[in-house]
Amino acid sequence: MTSLVTGATGLLGSHLTDLLVARGERPRILVRPGESLDGLAHAGVDVCWGDMTDAASLEIAVRDVDRVFHCAARTGPWGPPAEYRAVNVWGLETLLGVALTAGVRRFVHVSSITVHGNDVRGTADETAPMRVEPNPYSRSKVAAERLLARAVRERGAPVTIVRPGWIYGPRDTASFARFAALIEQRRMIVIGPGTNHVPLVFAQDAAASLLLASEAAHAVGREYVIVNDEPVTQRDFLDAIATELNVAPPTRHLPYRLAVLLGATAEAGARLTRRRQPPPLMRYGVNLLGGENRFVITRARRELGFSPQVRLAEGVKRAVEWFRAGHEALAA
Repeated sequence: MTSLVTGATGLLGSHLTDLLVARGERPRILVRPGESLDGLAHAGVDVCWGDMTDAASLEIAVRDVDRVFHCAARTGPWGPPAEYRAVNVWGLETLLGVALTAGVRRFVHVSSITVHGNDVRGTADETAPMRVEPNPYSRSKVAAERLLARAVRERGAPVTIVRPGWIYGPRDTASFARFAALIEQRRMIVIGPGTNHVPLVFAQDAAASLLLASEAAHAVGREYVIVNDEPVTQRDFLDAIATELNVAPPTRHLPYRLAVLLGATAEAGARLTRRRQPPPLMRYGVNLLGGENRFVITRARRELGFSPQVRLAEGVKRAVEWFRAGHEALAA
């Protein structure tokens, strides 16, 4: 079986590529020209240079492919909305179109729990309504899911949607490395009391869920929330990182509602000044870290056989080992 992995140099895509190679497959990976292949120098990987905005390269990438794992996305909550639409919506539409024309048998799309909002204020699953948040990433991910739903309904597209939670682990430069550095430097601030639940999932578990989604016959046209359903609070997560780093856990707190207000104010100021870089505090991050986001995975367990293997303590241990190795490499 031939698999195409888009976004293979990213956190989830790279771990998925590792799993495919470990299973004896030779996956094809779509890599943007000039992008580093560090960590993906497998002898059993075929590199296809291309871009989600380049239809010709996508046609080449899906040629003779049985299944597509679409992990590529314009991520983060800050940037020109047109960039998010070009990659996350129009690029997706193009990729799906050429994949269907090429006869791809399964198309696994990586969405996000952000389509339900970044603070669900309780417990949620796949049946929770989609809610557009005030950032271009959220808007584009909701639009992408609606596009796929139409394709399933009108064209019988063999699509399965996976909605991972907050993916962490080795290679997580977007959040884990930043948090670890802040904790190590005694600069981390807890949002609210810290008793809220955070929707974590270890990177290797998230990658395994994609394989399961691609193999379950009845998963076509279905959506699956993927988190580690071990109940983990913000305090649990930050304290576990501090413990592995052998430093004191963070003790400073910022009230949740005040943090949301400060984030909104910072975003408004950044827009007025046409700031290209994201402001230091944004509602997206505040809601994810400080909101009550307790997701359950009953559907994924029942229909995919998904069972998270890495609990918080082990996941943080592996991620901190990676973080330390990176620091040592920089210091050498």
